Amino acid sequence: MFELLRRHPLSLVLVLLLHGVLFAALLLNVSLVSPTSTRAAVEIAVQEDIEVIDAVAVDAETFDRIEHQREVAEQEQVAEQLRAEEERRRAEEQARREEERRQAEEQRRREEQERARQQALEDAEQARREAEEERRQAREEAEAERERIRQEREAAEQARREAEEAREREAAERREREEAERQAQEEAERREREAAERREREEAERRAEQERELEEQRRREAMEREQERMAEAQARREAAERQAQADRELNEWRAQVQSVVQRRWRQPSGLDASDRAIVLVRVNETGRIINFDIESCSGGPAFCDSVRQTMDRLSSLPRPPDADAVRGGVLIRFEPD
Repeated sequence: MFELLRRHPLSLVLVLLLHGVLFAALLLNVSLVSPTSTRAAVEIAVQEDIEVIDAVAVDAETFDRIEHQREVAEQEQVAEQLRAEEERRRAEEQARREEERRQAEEQRRREEQERARQQALEDAEQARREAEEERRQAREEAEAERERIRQEREAAEQARREAEEAREREAAERREREEAERQAQEEAERREREAAERREREEAERRAEQERELEEQRRREAMEREQERMAEAQARREAAERQAQADRELNEWRAQVQSVVQRRWRQPSGLDASDRAIVLVRVNETGRIINFDIESCSGGPAFCDSVRQTMDRLSSLPRPPDADAVRGGVLIRFEPD
């Protein structure tokens, strides 16, 4: 009841005013009518007062019940709205968690794909280096085989020349012996009769022998000089071939380095055809990058940053064929496709 009066103070004031009016009317009737009439009036007034009070009480209770029902309905509506809001919030939270899980799964899948791609690139690079090493070894073995065959041919040619010279010397000695025997026989037959001629012939033969010896010595010296000249020419040809082979291998290595860097370069969009960059890279004998310097970069910031990022990602290059030949570094050009 007190709660009802607290919630509806205006109704309380109206009820009190109504009671005050009824009470004033009752007093006025008591003073104007007879006791009987007054008693009847009082009874009527009391009855009216009771009825009014009862009516007001009924109205207040009805009003309180209606108000209570309205509040209950409002509370139920608010509760329903809160439940709907909670369900909507839970659905949104569930959707957000599902989206985060999907994004994490997608990120994991992309990372796995990137790792697989990097592994495939590394395997392909390793296979290429192994194939290059096998080709290099095959070239070296083929060069060694050619050198062995050349040396065998030279040795065979030298042996043939020496055999030919030996046969010529034997023939000459045989002829000389025959000539000496013939001359000795003639000398024996003419010993008494041609003593002077014999001395002259012996002197002539001695001079002829000396001349032949001198001629043979000159021929041998000429052959030795020719052999030395041919050996020097062969050595120069071999040195030139080795240098040409080293130059070809170095040029092939430079082309491989340029190709590796070009594949690893992630070209940004919007490049100009005139953009250029030159990078000096120093490597050790295994191809590992020691350091690098960007000597020039004529492009924009995005172009120059992509060049530096590419070189930062690289840790090694193909193994150089000659570490001394690339000690000063190798120049790499960056040009848009």
